[in-house]
Amino acid sequence: MTPIQHTEPARTGEHVLSEAAGSRSRESIVIASGVLAAGTVLAMTADGTFVAHDPTASDGTQIAAGILYGPADAREGPVPAVAHVRDCEVNGTGVTWAADMTDGQLGAMNAALTQAGIIVRGVELPVGV
Repeated sequence: MTPIQHTEPARTGEHVLSEAAGSRSRESIVIASGVLAAGTVLAMTADGTFVAHDPTASDGTQIAAGILYGPADAREGPVPAVAHVRDCEVNGTGVTWAADMTDGQLGAMNAALTQAGIIVRGVELPVGV
């Protein structure tokens, strides 16, 4: 008999190792589109809303700007959410970034997050550009 394997989605804040006191690390944001899991790397659009980070874009969404705290479903339109945008440590095994990223793209993402004070622990990422 084959055992049943149950895979749970990422839980709200499961990726967080540490954060600054109070709400200093978090911001209320708006997710513009998509269905995003907690721990998704985010980028800010030109209008100030957030979407999943896209390392192949050239419209600004190739620059990582935070990590989604809880899941968000913006299929029907923009929704409010919370993101870590500064001063925190996250468990890299609980963070979701775009598939098939090159070392250069991973390095740029890591550099942008590090510049914001978001430190990704538990995985090896290129240092950045």
